[in-house]
Amino acid sequence: MKKFFKTSMAILVGLSLTLTACKKDDSSEENKNNGGNAGTVVPQEQKSTVIYFGGTWCPPCGAYGKPAKEQIKAQTAGKAVIISAQVGNDPMTNADANSLIGIFNPSGVPAMYIGANEDPFVAMIGGSTSTGTTAIGHVNTQAAKKAKVNAVLSVKEVDGILVCTAEGKFFEDVTGEYFISGYLLEDKLDYAQSSDASVEKNIHYNVLRAKFGTSITGETLGSDLKKDATFKKELNFFIQPTFKKENLAVVACIWKKGASGFTMSNSSYIHFK
Repeated sequence: MKKFFKTSMAILVGLSLTLTACKKDDSSEENKNNGGNAGTVVPQEQKSTVIYFGGTWCPPCGAYGKPAKEQIKAQTAGKAVIISAQVGNDPMTNADANSLIGIFNPSGVPAMYIGANEDPFVAMIGGSTSTGTTAIGHVNTQAAKKAKVNAVLSVKEVDGILVCTAEGKFFEDVTGEYFISGYLLEDKLDYAQSSDASVEKNIHYNVLRAKFGTSITGETLGSDLKKDATFKKELNFFIQPTFKKENLAVVACIWKKGASGFTMSNSSYIHFK
């Protein structure tokens, strides 16, 4: 029964994406040339993407990793988008968190990867009392750069599906292959954290609950795109009965695939409620 339900939901999401593409074909010539998001103002704003891997079972994650995330969120004034993937024997873990950690393959946790503007990810494996301060320095450096691409997000609920629309623009000619991914996050999850040294003890934010589509890096936007090229994508998520809607958010990430793997170009965040 569960398998049938998941299959049905996948078909529903696929139909939603197909219908969106069909609507574009029926749109005006101006919208066709503008990627279907004519009139949308996309700011040339760079954000730093912080991808964190940790577990409630891990004492260093509680002592250093979780407090560092808390510091970043409080002290970077919206310059950073945080995705917290709980792994191992953790009550918040899931297949998508395991898929995401498979891209980086850290030697241990806590592990933090900070990326932006298609530069190589800054890897921070392990932790110390200076982890948060060091991470904030990287975030500020990355967020000060000029964005090559960005997207603005809007979100709504349709029949139990969270529909996030990403409307984006490239600000310069780019080479390589670009992808857009979507991640559903949940805040205020209450699970005991080993050796928790953060202010909000045992409360977890930005926890990865589901991905959009079939690949952890999302769907292709295209290759060798030109300045002013635009795009519009729907990132759909089924709202599980266990999720608290008021605590949900969506992150849309724009990845670049190169010869040495994936880098992060930019990301956007929107809270559901």
